[in-house]
Amino acid sequence: MTINIIGCGLAGLLAANMLHRHSVIIHEAQPALPNNHSAVLRFGTEKVSEVLGIPFRKVKMIKTYLPWRNRAADCLAYSMKCTGIARSDRSIASDTFSADRWIAPNDLVTQMANRIATGKIVFESTLQKLPEDAVGPVISTIPMPALMKLLGYPNQPDFKWVAGKNLRCKINCCDAFVSMYIPDPKFNFNRISITGDELIAEYSGKGAEYPIDPKFELSQIADILGIERWLFGEPTVKDQTYAKIAPIDDGERKKFLAFATDAHNIYSLGRFATWRPGLQLDSLVHDVRLIERWIGDKYTIRHHR
Repeated sequence: MTINIIGCGLAGLLAANMLHRHSVIIHEAQPALPNNHSAVLRFGTEKVSEVLGIPFRKVKMIKTYLPWRNRAADCLAYSMKCTGIARSDRSIASDTFSADRWIAPNDLVTQMANRIATGKIVFESTLQKLPEDAVGPVISTIPMPALMKLLGYPNQPDFKWVAGKNLRCKINCCDAFVSMYIPDPKFNFNRISITGDELIAEYSGKGAEYPIDPKFELSQIADILGIERWLFGEPTVKDQTYAKIAPIDDGERKKFLAFATDAHNIYSLGRFATWRPGLQLDSLVHDVRLIERWIGDKYTIRHHR
């Protein structure tokens, strides 16, 4: 049985690595490995490390936020800043706390790709170019709105998302693990993270609409973190199409996933493909195992009628 995987990002490569017992082909629209994951490769469990056999570094991370006015105002302001909607369910921690986290190596995408057999990653290939009689099921990691359009799905829900940017740079003399939420509207960035010696400042919603002056932003960040400005290296800024996504009706979401599978033999995998805000890569280990089981059941039924 051949399994076609659409997308050579983290979700697609994780699926390919976990499904190595099958014949797997990855179709990637880009001409080379995209490696477009510009957020922190930080995990809440060691599941991904275990299934890949790639060592991750276990650390204690500090999670906190920079108070602005009061708990309610800060929560509403943070939501408005990120999504353009004032909500009371945003993930701002009321107190500082520490938790175990597992940090992936910076070249995780490359390591995952190197484990795929030569010729099994086809670049400049998209779902549209697959032959209609493609043998075997398809695991799609492309965003749900795009797949709905591609399949001509009727009654598409009103998807809402905001674009964003990530500013990254190295910090000399630093080996820390911190995540800080920033509700104050006077700052364009909504979260600051330090992973080892790397800083990532995240911008979404209105904060990402304005041009970013990296030097000015770093001076603000250095002041907040209490780190000398001269310790920061040269920054880079990268766009993010789906920085934050808003939930849709869960019944409609599941209805489409079932339609894609039943009518087209397509199994969706990943946060944007299944449109689940907040979904972590750790959870995809379980999802890949479910998909493998569903594919196996469908294959068995089809060949034993």
